Amino acid sequence: MQSVKNSNRDTGPQEKKLNTYSLAGLGVGGIIGSGFFLGSAISIRQAGPSVILSFLLSGLVVSQVLGAITSISINRPVTGSFKVYAEQFLGKYAGFTMGWVLYIANLLAIGSEAVAAGIFIRFWLPKVSVAVSAFSITILVILINRLNTNKFSLVESVMAVLKISALLFFIIAAIRFVASNGIAVKTNPFSSLQAFFPTGISGFFQSMLIAVFAYAGISTVAMATAKVKKPKKEIPAATILMIASIILFYVAAMFLIICIVNWKTVNTGISPLVQSLSVIGLGWASAIINAAIFIAAVSVMLGTYFGSVQILLSLSDAGEAPKAFGKTNRKGFFRNAWILTGLLSLSVVGLSFVLSSKLFNYLISACSYFSFFSWTINLIIFLLWLKRRHPEEQFTSPMILGKGGAYMSLAVIAVLIFFSLGVGDYRIGFFTAAGLILLISLSYLFYQKERRHSR
Repeated sequence: MQSVKNSNRDTGPQEKKLNTYSLAGLGVGGIIGSGFFLGSAISIRQAGPSVILSFLLSGLVVSQVLGAITSISINRPVTGSFKVYAEQFLGKYAGFTMGWVLYIANLLAIGSEAVAAGIFIRFWLPKVSVAVSAFSITILVILINRLNTNKFSLVESVMAVLKISALLFFIIAAIRFVASNGIAVKTNPFSSLQAFFPTGISGFFQSMLIAVFAYAGISTVAMATAKVKKPKKEIPAATILMIASIILFYVAAMFLIICIVNWKTVNTGISPLVQSLSVIGLGWASAIINAAIFIAAVSVMLGTYFGSVQILLSLSDAGEAPKAFGKTNRKGFFRNAWILTGLLSLSVVGLSFVLSSKLFNYLISACSYFSFFSWTINLIIFLLWLKRRHPEEQFTSPMILGKGGAYMSLAVIAVLIFFSLGVGDYRIGFFTAAGLILLISLSYLFYQKERRHSR
């Protein structure tokens, strides 16, 4: 999810400036998590072989959102993010809502990654409940985030390298198998439209909800204008390289899985990558890949938790959260924000004691709807910016296809929401997201009332 850093505060030593490749690499490493490694199994069961197009189309929609955000952030660099632009173009309510939506979406993402990590652990410890593992892992993530910035960054960087390496290993091993043995499944999934779209157009669109979650948080890199030497050159190049790499990884992996495993037999309780390796006779590698996938989930949790604290600090600085959450202890540590984020994260994960692994489906669907909300706002902001931009604001990302690309993406999002509501688990996620947005809106009314009284 989003690890947006809005605060004007110094959170650690001066960061070194990143180049195009290092920024793109950090983006790829920070985004690939359980939404892909575990959630893709759900997408495969819903769409069948057409899941390949599902991840491709989701990536193309994300590229339009990414292009829209990049266009604005390059022309209007600020020490902020989506919240700042929402406030500039849509008013105070939109900025307030965007900030809190990002924070809550991050908490749900932490929960989904924790549950996924608990599921991965069952590969070695099948008798340990998902809830106990998920809760324990969340506590570990909270404690690691207590480390200073340098140590935390090192841990996260190492984890990012491990999960990218695991994905590359799978792709290479699977390519060698398919090149030598051809398509392993009895019925060729590419022999006809019926074979490729076995669940119809509705199953195809429903599978995209999970695919969307696999790309969630990708727009963060577009906002990193302060982290690179030449933003106008390196941010656009990094975003293009990043989205192209992730789409390639996702689509290649889905294609290979479909060639190796019958989509009807994909087990949603384990990663389809692990299942595929077992099918091709690399059972020894399954444990290694599962370990790397587990690390991937923990890695995303670490980055998302850190980002959540930063968002809360920003909200506190803006007066949109209690000032107490922006205060530090004697050592300069934002203890209150860290504690609140930890308690809320544990509360979300604690639901797994009642819902078990089913909680994963509810959380990733809710996160996807939050992503739809965020992307819709950002695309609307882009359209408004095109009308109101200053004469000197001429840069437009090569990824966004102008107004047409923005309107097309908004239409696709509307279609995805419509079809996704046909799935029971997704409806629960939808109503959860809608209820939380309503709660944020009611909080804004209280916030406005308090502001008027304080004047």
